[in-house]
Amino acid sequence: MPNKRRTRQQTQQFFCPICQQRLWRSGGTKYHLYYQGKAEIQEKLNITSKRASFIATHHPVYVDANVWLEEFFCKVDLKMWLRLSKASDGLLHSRLATQADWERSVKTPDPDLPNSTVSEFTYRMSRRTGQHLARYEM
Repeated sequence: MPNKRRTRQQTQQFFCPICQQRLWRSGGTKYHLYYQGKAEIQEKLNITSKRASFIATHHPVYVDANVWLEEFFCKVDLKMWLRLSKASDGLLHSRLATQADWERSVKTPDPDLPNSTVSEFTYRMSRRTGQHLARYEM
């Protein structure tokens, strides 16, 4: 069984678009993008009009398995979301996620808003921890 650890060497690394340091995957879920309508499917997938109309009639909402949003962590810039797209050669291309990408993703939490399952009191108290610690250190 030679080369059984070969996939570890082939793992693609991503780098921060701001500070150029290595990014680390947060281990969260992938949020795939979707497209609606023949024209949008044809434009985003770069396919013929006939094939796009076939897909649009069978799937009113087409979820693209080759494009998704994923959370990454940078040591300098902290948490960031990237739009990853898988090319035909198997390589992943990344760029920062835009607002249009967020609107086209499936079941994605809004990164600008706090977690909806956390109560307002808990969220408010978590923001004040630094103030309380500074008072006790004196």
